Amino acid sequence: MGEFAWSAKYSVGNAQIDAEHQGLIELANDIATFASNGEKIARIRKDVIALCDHMRIHFQHEEEYMLQLGYPQYEEHKKLHEGILAAMNSIMKHSDSLDTLVYKLKRLMQAWVRGHILPEDSRIAPPTNDAGGIAIKTE
Repeated sequence: MGEFAWSAKYSVGNAQIDAEHQGLIELANDIATFASNGEKIARIRKDVIALCDHMRIHFQHEEEYMLQLGYPQYEEHKKLHEGILAAMNSIMKHSDSLDTLVYKLKRLMQAWVRGHILPEDSRIAPPTNDAGGIAIKTE
């Protein structure tokens, strides 16, 4: 999973949210590295639980930020977060081998980075409008 690297194109314009995205990507990369180095599945599962906990906290922060901005697609976005957390829980429950766990986690992280941060979280970024104020992206 070392293929995931932070890019400015993932930025939502909020330092805390961006830092949390970076941290989650690093955690996922670390899990894959540990697995590649022969770490035991019990250790990897512990790290996946930590990743899930960090993701849950991040989603809370992101949802608070959306509410502060008056983000119009808040409810829909919150449901996407719930789906990602449900997928994480499913991975934990239904991965009986290290290979399966890492494979499923890698696929979920690819979906989150490429299918959630870019198309969904980027909509949250409050661009400056021509009058110098903040405008919410809705498309």
